[in-house]
Amino acid sequence: MESVLKMKELRRRTVRRFLEDLGSASNERKKLGVCPYLLVEILKLFENREVSFAFFKFCDASEFIVQSCCIVAHVLAAEGLRLMAQDVLSSVISRIGECRSNELVEFMWREHSKYESDFSVLDSLMRAFVNTDMGSQALKIWDRMREVRIRPSLSAVSIFFALLIRVGDYGSVWKLFRDMIQRGPCPNIFVYNVMILGFCRKGCVRTGESLLFLMRKYGCEPDVIAHNLLISAYCVRGWTSHSLNWAHFMAESGCEPSTATFVTIINALCKEGNIVEARKIFEEMQEMGVSPGTVTYNALMDGHVKAREIGEANMLYEEMRTMRVAPDGITFNILVAGNYKYGREDDRFLRELSMMALIPDCSISDMSISGLCWAGRLDEALCENPKNIYKPMHISFAFLILK
Repeated sequence: MESVLKMKELRRRTVRRFLEDLGSASNERKKLGVCPYLLVEILKLFENREVSFAFFKFCDASEFIVQSCCIVAHVLAAEGLRLMAQDVLSSVISRIGECRSNELVEFMWREHSKYESDFSVLDSLMRAFVNTDMGSQALKIWDRMREVRIRPSLSAVSIFFALLIRVGDYGSVWKLFRDMIQRGPCPNIFVYNVMILGFCRKGCVRTGESLLFLMRKYGCEPDVIAHNLLISAYCVRGWTSHSLNWAHFMAESGCEPSTATFVTIINALCKEGNIVEARKIFEEMQEMGVSPGTVTYNALMDGHVKAREIGEANMLYEEMRTMRVAPDGITFNILVAGNYKYGREDDRFLRELSMMALIPDCSISDMSISGLCWAGRLDEALCENPKNIYKPMHISFAFLILK
């Protein structure tokens, strides 16, 4: 406790010293010569990044302040704190806007040799522009990298591609992709997965599919994530047959499906009302040695409930307990709502939950209210917990209002 108090006092003294220095500085040279290094020390004292960078949200955008912040970024990079340096640059760029970003770039480039390498400063600048959604400026940094014969880092390329796809600049994506193929670095699995995810989110599933085949051409073997992205995209669009074909192709290619693969397909089949096929996939995954977890059981259980097969849902719950798969709040909400609407023993699971003390009584009350609402029994839901023994949670009010 004493050490914590000493640390807080040290922080307060450092901040006070910085503010006094900033206020007493009579010329720009003094501010530039002292404040940047002091600010670096302050930033390193704070454990919370949001708090440590609050300064940059309120400082003015004058030229000497911008240049001071650039020196701060250089010093941080020189000390191996490149993530903090990128945060500083992102904050300053957000503050000054795209119109003044060129002067920041030129100052950083002109002074960088005193602190960091060509790659370090350009990589930080590109990441900062990507973080602030300034794709056109990041493209300029890419071009400068090529001019000085520097290869962009694959992690920076991944987030850059994600931004370009999100804003719909597909031309730049393919231009940079071809540039990587010709001049390096060769795209790795992370870059391909970012591209597949981005195009699938934009509805270009066929493009994502083509990328999966293309990566093999350049010596990159698709992983389970790449396949799952396509399977999920097809399921979202209701093309469940395509997702099933991809799951079989995935297994034939030597890539073992994961739990997420089966959950995605089972959930899609249940939404379509194809419980028979969903159950078949559920059994196949176990034959392949993939043990279903809580999420998998919940997906199939929800399908049975919506198909009014409450008995099958109850049997799945018993199977969960037998297999020692821990149910969660979603499990009980599905069963309570299903039994209220289609079952005969309305409060069976509520009594069981109360006896097992798995969750608080106030949560049981919430489940009861949500289940009654889902079953269309609003009058009973309003009368639930009449003596206000338990304080209802927000979920209870939400269900009542929505219904």
